[in-house]
Amino acid sequence: MVESKIQNPTSKIPPVLRGKTIGIIGAGTMGQALIKGLLARGLPLRAVRAADPDGQARRRVQRRFGVRVIEENARVVRESDIILLAVKPQQLPEVTVQIAPHLTRRQLVVSIAAGITLRWLQGRLRGIPVVRVMPNLPATVGCGFSAMAAGRAAGSRDRAIARALFEAVGAVVELPERSFDAITAVSGSGPAYVFFLAGTWEMAARALGLPGAVAAQAVAQTLQGSVQLLRDSGEPPETLLRRVASKRGTTEAALRVLAKRKVAVSFREAIRAAADRSRALASSRR
Repeated sequence: MVESKIQNPTSKIPPVLRGKTIGIIGAGTMGQALIKGLLARGLPLRAVRAADPDGQARRRVQRRFGVRVIEENARVVRESDIILLAVKPQQLPEVTVQIAPHLTRRQLVVSIAAGITLRWLQGRLRGIPVVRVMPNLPATVGCGFSAMAAGRAAGSRDRAIARALFEAVGAVVELPERSFDAITAVSGSGPAYVFFLAGTWEMAARALGLPGAVAAQAVAQTLQGSVQLLRDSGEPPETLLRRVASKRGTTEAALRVLAKRKVAVSFREAIRAAADRSRALASSRR
């Protein structure tokens, strides 16, 4: 089944993307998320193409979306106005060598490679407009959070294009690149914190005697409803917490245990450790 059929006929292509061709180098998880999101926004199949060295991956993506997927990165670059680098960080040195001779200053390169700085990219793609983006895993279900930072050669239109690309899979904020270690720790690694909590929560529910299926449903629905309430109410987490935790009630008993175990302190330390690791990885790749 070709997923491009899920396109919403009433959706509007962002003006900055109209008439543009988008080449995605690396048709893995995030590359496919962008393909799916862009097609759902109304981009025609002919406007999207991809490259991947894995033959099975190429066939899988072509069957799933109906877009053209080839092996040669340079050819995708020559045929595209916007090039999205969706490869692993360790693959980027080789990919930039392959594509640099075929780029022009009229094109835009957008990189989602974790830890690869704008300085590194600009040093290898001299004079080419470059934007760096840090998305997260929920982009695969159209509910991601992405931070972007633009290089020296990228103008306002380039930034608008990059924003439109990732708004196809969620929310986007523009930040100075120095904030990327923090955003990596908060939103890039963030889904893992939620999955860790959900898994621990389910185990506790089963230990109390709930059937596994009920435990999983209760946790997932409670998480979803709580996040929606947090977003829609406009109230800070502390206010909502007080609405749940009545004096001398069950929730207060649970919160006392978390406070005694210094869970909040440990959680802040964990996020700090993720930011420190992001900073160390970026330093090693400069």
